[in-house]
Amino acid sequence: MDILAIQPSTITVDIKHPATGAPIGLKVECVSLEDDRVKQVERSIKNRALRGGRNTVTAEKIEDNTVEILTAAVVGWNWADGLTLGDLKNPPLSKINVGKLLAAGWIAKQIDQALGDEAAFFSNSGQSSPIT
Repeated sequence: MDILAIQPSTITVDIKHPATGAPIGLKVECVSLEDDRVKQVERSIKNRALRGGRNTVTAEKIEDNTVEILTAAVVGWNWADGLTLGDLKNPPLSKINVGKLLAAGWIAKQIDQALGDEAAFFSNSGQSSPIT
């Protein structure tokens, strides 16, 4: 098995209603937190923090940083008919629209939780038969 062939793929997060656990008809495609797009955002956050000094961290900044990282991880979505984002039906994928989506804390938590399952990104990567 070529270890360099083991690369993360995307995952699809099936968003569920927070009370019932039933799928609401929104599927969000995400890249791994190790993806270059996400790492670039993390480095930008760290650089801002380093330039700002030690005592500039607030709870609000931490929450904003988390949303910024989650936004970078979202690379696609599929909306069921009749499902809207405010007044937008089948909204285009954009940083602004992803931010609106993540403003619903229960959705952000589901995506954050899914991103924490690193193994899910490697479920079909570089698999081959075991060496005997």
